[in-house]
Amino acid sequence: MLKVLLAPLLSEELLRAPRREYRNASELAAAAEVSVMSAFRFVRQLRQEGFLDNSDGPLRLVRRQELLRRWQAANLRPVPELSLRWIISVKSRRQLPAALHAYNAAPKVRQQPAPRVCLGLFAAAESLGCGFVHGVPPYFYLENLDREVLERMGLSPEGAEQKPDVYARVPIFRESVFRAAVVHDGVPVADILQVWLDVSSHPSRGGEQAEEIRRRALAPILEEKR
Repeated sequence: MLKVLLAPLLSEELLRAPRREYRNASELAAAAEVSVMSAFRFVRQLRQEGFLDNSDGPLRLVRRQELLRRWQAANLRPVPELSLRWIISVKSRRQLPAALHAYNAAPKVRQQPAPRVCLGLFAAAESLGCGFVHGVPPYFYLENLDREVLERMGLSPEGAEQKPDVYARVPIFRESVFRAAVVHDGVPVADILQVWLDVSSHPSRGGEQAEEIRRRALAPILEEKR
């Protein structure tokens, strides 16, 4: 829901979400595809903590710098991830994006929906034009750790503990990650807010990458009229 409220301040190339004004929790719930009760509690908490404009107009976030700081702090919980190696490595930075593109484009072989995927963290930052840190194995998000899907992408966990080529993460808030993801050159990529949150606490110069994203992409959110 927070991504939906912030979406009008960001380019559609950085975040996929409706871009409208919402006068109440019901309208926000419909846009975010959540229950009205969930949206009502969310809006009430924002208002109680002083993050919503008190005027009678549409829902408008204020004190956005502090709001992002709290969001960042709340995102520090561990995320399940799996080290992987390429079954056949081509030693190219484009190997993971190419595998995600092929996976998305391939005919689905099962009746149930295929697990969603998207590029994440530093590789996503690079795809979104905010790359800063290099040399870190690329990450991608996978809706669930499906061995068959990994094999179709040419990845295996065998022998990856010591020297991984790729990391797969299973997001805690799956809808927030996958529904907000954008597509660049046929490759699904986590949205810029998600990337900023995810890299912030990463030990491999994540703070520097987060600051680069903050400077280059999040300025419209942080600049508030007095």
